[in-house]
Amino acid sequence: MVGVTLCADGTVAGMAKTLLFLYLVMLSSCAFADLIKENYITIELNGSSSRAVVDFESDNLERFIELDDSGNGIVSWRELRAHRSEIEALVLEHFSVEADGAECLEAVDGFDVYRRVHQSYIKLTLGLSCKPDPQKVSVGYDLFFDVDPQQKAFLKIGDTNLTKPAVLSGGRRHREFLLEKGSLLEEFTAFFREGVWHIWIGFDHILFLVMLLLPSVYLFKGAAAVPRSGFREIGAEVLKIVTAFSAAHSVTLGLSASSIVSVNGTLVEVAIALSILVTALDNMLRFVPVKGWVVALLFGLVHGFGFANVLQELIERGSGSFFALLAGFNLGVEAGQLAIVSVLLPLMYLLRETLFYRVFIYSLLSVLAILISAVWAVERWFGLSIIGI
Repeated sequence: MVGVTLCADGTVAGMAKTLLFLYLVMLSSCAFADLIKENYITIELNGSSSRAVVDFESDNLERFIELDDSGNGIVSWRELRAHRSEIEALVLEHFSVEADGAECLEAVDGFDVYRRVHQSYIKLTLGLSCKPDPQKVSVGYDLFFDVDPQQKAFLKIGDTNLTKPAVLSGGRRHREFLLEKGSLLEEFTAFFREGVWHIWIGFDHILFLVMLLLPSVYLFKGAAAVPRSGFREIGAEVLKIVTAFSAAHSVTLGLSASSIVSVNGTLVEVAIALSILVTALDNMLRFVPVKGWVVALLFGLVHGFGFANVLQELIERGSGSFFALLAGFNLGVEAGQLAIVSVLLPLMYLLRETLFYRVFIYSLLSVLAILISAVWAVERWFGLSIIGI
């Protein structure tokens, strides 16, 4: 059997209550937590006054440079400024801007330290010597991606008439831009691609979806799991789960991207990890008293805020139509999600009655998801990098 027999002494119920208690404690204090580490890059192409501005959290630098000269465990702004030359050299090593194949970056013109939310940030201003009116600009950035997989860099590039947004991450460290005004369809298509890419590199979203779908091939009678008979029955169950998840995250994605609702970034990322933990535990212990599509609906609201963290930055840093960008990104997420489901569903159907599915796919993957999501929750809460996923 896939599940386990529930103990009369309420062991499983006690575990569920403990998890819920810890979840509520984290939510209640998360309002004071820091945002997920983000980098911001602005490239302004205005002839001889062209420049690039890079903003990043100063805490990340301690992985590369010994900054605590006083040895008191706290890096002051004075100590940051004392290491200016090392910091500038580090950024130049991991940042590049090319226009029509020619490198544009020059020396650092400005160095500043400031506070953003609850963190100290460094702002570097760099001069650019790009030729006038370039047709194609290439940007590369990978300053912290190897040491912290959660890092993202939100990029804005353009001139006084046009700005184009993009996201750089560990899996996408270089981007190329054609600096011409695109049509509404082109803007929609660009954000559609961003949505597809975001779901495909969003391992936490994918893992949550997989955990939701694994039990869909079974009918649970007490602790026993009986394989569903037909593909249509399984497909209908999968459709309910995917539809509920899509509807929920579309709602919160729109609310957050339009700034109607604002939620702390760390709270969202920790809650996403906990949603995977609870869903994977339920696969093994069957303690959640509602159907899978209800779980998808409830936790999908949280995942929508996760998608919105990226989309909101893209929209704020772009110059296109809000509704076109929102629709394009959301439909891209849905398309990427459907591509994943289209691969999983046939395999789940074909293997559902095998011991291999029960042991190595359903049970082993659920246990791995429990372990990974628990580590993710700790990583995201304390700003650590343990497993590097």
